[in-house]
Amino acid sequence: MSLTLDQVYAAQKRISSIATRTPLKRSLSLTQRLGRPVSLKMETMQGSGAFKLRGAVNSILSLPPEVQSRGVVTASSGNHGRAVAYVAKELGIPSIICLSELVPPSKVGAIESLGGEALVGGKDQDAAMVVAHDIAASRGMTYIGPFDELDVIAGQATIGLEILEDNPDVDTLVVQVSGGGLMAGVAFAVKSLKPSVRIIGITMERGAAMYHSIKAGKPVNVEELSTVADALQGGICLDNRFTFDLCQTYVDDFMLISERQIKDAMSYAFHNERLVLEGSGACGIGLLLSDQIKDLGNNVVTVCSGDNVDLDSFLEIVTQKT
Repeated sequence: MSLTLDQVYAAQKRISSIATRTPLKRSLSLTQRLGRPVSLKMETMQGSGAFKLRGAVNSILSLPPEVQSRGVVTASSGNHGRAVAYVAKELGIPSIICLSELVPPSKVGAIESLGGEALVGGKDQDAAMVVAHDIAASRGMTYIGPFDELDVIAGQATIGLEILEDNPDVDTLVVQVSGGGLMAGVAFAVKSLKPSVRIIGITMERGAAMYHSIKAGKPVNVEELSTVADALQGGICLDNRFTFDLCQTYVDDFMLISERQIKDAMSYAFHNERLVLEGSGACGIGLLLSDQIKDLGNNVVTVCSGDNVDLDSFLEIVTQKT
């Protein structure tokens, strides 16, 4: 079974009752700096604060009502769990979110504020996944995967449809990569409709699972490390079914960004765009501020994927003198 455009268009219709069609914002500062139009896809404006809402809505609404009513469970580095809890609250069903010890307390609290039951334990997301699957089996709940599920990927792919609808002239697209749900979906949708678009995946240097898997030609384990881009933490699973192949097929380049570059991008976005971005949400801007991309193209879009950041940590980053 593979992803189809029909699935993506069906997802676009299905998620419209809960997820937001987010704007494509022209960045004046980046446009002036790079000498070509640069636009930001504002997924920070989703109700849960990140793009993950799209995949969670599509996945949960695809379940029969009687299955929905028994509740949902997932493992997450934060934003997917928050999205699942958000959808569950909208539908009035129970949710359990399994989180590793690396997830910031602010994201744990956000999940609990939505009525989700947050279970914190284990050294990484793989450990949290084991607990989540055990709970699903023992309690008759449905496991909603954070990335490697077709319904989740199709939901995230709707971002690609919106970008092309709002900016058909785009020729370079920079997208964050973690487990690959966002990148796989967006790259599939965009390349299927406009193959000439150059798609660049960006991720942090610390624990870049998809990057190293692509380099190895197969899914590999990578140590999960603490990073300011905490939403990008986690592996892609050695038995990955969809996102690795989709990323390998449709993404033109994968690049890494340092912790310092991510922090500088968060500060730049705040001071120049008046945007609050979590580390993962700022990675695309960080890459555009660097000189890593050769032949950038004439019309650039990057995804601002989320704003779920601890405000004390954020303020410390954006007020630092460099």
